Amino acid sequence: MKEQLIKWAQAGDGDCMYKLAMLYRNEGNTSAADDWLAKAVATKNFCAIREYADRLRKKGDFDAAVDMYKEVIKYSGDAEAMEAVVDLSEHNIENLNFVLDAINSDYNEIYLRDYKIIQRIMSLGTRRHNECTIQTLQAVERRRIASRIRKLLADN
Repeated sequence: MKEQLIKWAQAGDGDCMYKLAMLYRNEGNTSAADDWLAKAVATKNFCAIREYADRLRKKGDFDAAVDMYKEVIKYSGDAEAMEAVVDLSEHNIENLNFVLDAINSDYNEIYLRDYKIIQRIMSLGTRRHNECTIQTLQAVERRRIASRIRKLLADN
């Protein structure tokens, strides 16, 4: 399996580059893991970009991490990346507005379409996930993040 991953990664497959980087990381080969992660980031693989942003955050390079998380948000609308930007930018109005704009532009339609399902789930007092789509759950998470941002903006 590893040989096939290497072959596909060398052929330019960003997903395989990322998987290979994680495989090398788990084996303890940090040098190879870093090399393949950098190559995967160059292909705009959002999982690789988020992993790289997480590494930058752990190293304390918060500005670079925020820039990388913003790239993830542009490509995938990832809620974890949104949460990370908010955590690192509580007093940076520009970054908070960036996340809020991303939420408003991509997820209002899903949220409004499935609003009745969400109301029904909430009124039942249960988590009947089989009644809603993953997009609905993601939209609810983004609404929570948007609410947090609005509170932070009001405080600033």
